Amino acid sequence: MTRPAINKAFAVGLLVAVGVLAFFVAFTFFRKGGYAERDTYTVFAYFEDATGLTWKSRVQIAGIQVGEVERIGLEGNRARLTLRIKNEIDLRQDACLTKRFPSTLLPDALLEAAPGSTKAASLRALPPERREITCINEGASVAKLIDSMSKIASDIQGVTRELQGLVVGNEGSVKQIIENLARVSGRLDQATESGQAKIAAILDNTESFTRTLSQVAATDRERYHAIARNIESASARLDKVLASVQDILGEPGPEGAAGGGEVKRSVADAREAIKHINASMEEIEKVAKNIGQGKGVAGKLLADEQLGEKVGQSIDVVADYVYRLNKLQVKVDLRSEWLLNQSGSKTYASFAIIPRPDKYYLFEIVNDPRGVDTQTTEQVTTQSGGVTTVTQTTRVLNEQKVRFSAEFAKRYGPMTFRIGVIESSGGVGADLHLLDDALKLSVNFYQFTRPTSDVFPRSKLWIDYNFLRYFYATMGADDFLNQWRAQRFPAGPKFNIGRDVFFGGGIVFTDDDLKTLLGFAGGGATAVVR
Repeated sequence: MTRPAINKAFAVGLLVAVGVLAFFVAFTFFRKGGYAERDTYTVFAYFEDATGLTWKSRVQIAGIQVGEVERIGLEGNRARLTLRIKNEIDLRQDACLTKRFPSTLLPDALLEAAPGSTKAASLRALPPERREITCINEGASVAKLIDSMSKIASDIQGVTRELQGLVVGNEGSVKQIIENLARVSGRLDQATESGQAKIAAILDNTESFTRTLSQVAATDRERYHAIARNIESASARLDKVLASVQDILGEPGPEGAAGGGEVKRSVADAREAIKHINASMEEIEKVAKNIGQGKGVAGKLLADEQLGEKVGQSIDVVADYVYRLNKLQVKVDLRSEWLLNQSGSKTYASFAIIPRPDKYYLFEIVNDPRGVDTQTTEQVTTQSGGVTTVTQTTRVLNEQKVRFSAEFAKRYGPMTFRIGVIESSGGVGADLHLLDDALKLSVNFYQFTRPTSDVFPRSKLWIDYNFLRYFYATMGADDFLNQWRAQRFPAGPKFNIGRDVFFGGGIVFTDDDLKTLLGFAGGGATAVVR
């Protein structure tokens, strides 16, 4: 082996060793999400409905991220969420968590935290098993809102029936009360008139009696003085009685009767109130009859069973659509691989639509520096001296084209299986998820027929490691089932496995992460302008 070949082999080996060493360094010193255990502490909370919350969902205060969801599990009929919070954020025992959806069309949710009052105990100082946040505010779903509206309508119908039964069943009693009030008013008028006459007679008798007393005062002064004092005392008591009677009857009304006017006005007000009640009950009875006969929108809904079923089915369809829309998630993946044999980079732009956590639809645009091989066959027919000669020429043309992928993926435990179009050719693939999805081992098989004389289809084996929240590193081998051929890549190095070795990295984020990144970028731009 010549010295240049030895130097190339040594360079390739050194590069692979550096890549492996970087992989293990990243695996040792980085954590997914960017929150180390020494800088954070964990709390937990229970939710009746954890829709929209996933691993790495944000926990924020006043729009600033202070933690993330570390784990989601099921305990009984509730979801248990374990949250990792920064040490400088001191959550108290009366802290609250509010689940909200930043986007009305996308399902990603986040948790808005209220730290609590300083009077409560600090969760950070408690043992891990006692760090529960009990104040939980969850958004109401469409089904709960419809159920609440149905209960309110039932309560209104019950109140209407009770009011109708009270008025209709006791109509005679109400009339009797009005008649009794009228009789009491008449008796009060009669008692006032007769009382005035009697009081006037008593005053006349008193005046006559005093004259008699003055005549006999000279003969029996002292005796009649005592009688006069007794009469004076009786007169004072009589004044008190009259004042009490006047307080009971009230001041004279506009008709001139002492107290009778106020009583009559009160009876008139009561009669007017009864009239309003009767008018209201008549309107309620008309509405109830119309509903019972199927008139109006409410009557049709109650009387027409088929229409009611259609409305119920429509509500179910809308609720199911809203539920699926809330769970929908979009993930963007931008990836670049450096091919050692080509000395160029292969780039990917991927968009994954995730309706459920266990399946997704992947759409990908690929730019490969190796291009696309197309085989053309030309056939030339010549005649010379009466002899016809057919010449056939086959050419393989390499063109730079953008390739596309469209795959359907389904996950079963740690394994994900994919099928569809891979780089503009039918193919299949699989992924193995390890270390809480931080490490992924993947393989693809596609291009089962190619213009070249390869025996096996195109195959790719690689490994991804997510060492930060949005970034990951990758390395692997391309077309590992087929051997490297010097005549195809005469200037490239030789590999024992496959036709090429690559390494690189990428950035991956969801639609909610994109909003966060844009918010940070906008804040930075505003600061620069200022």
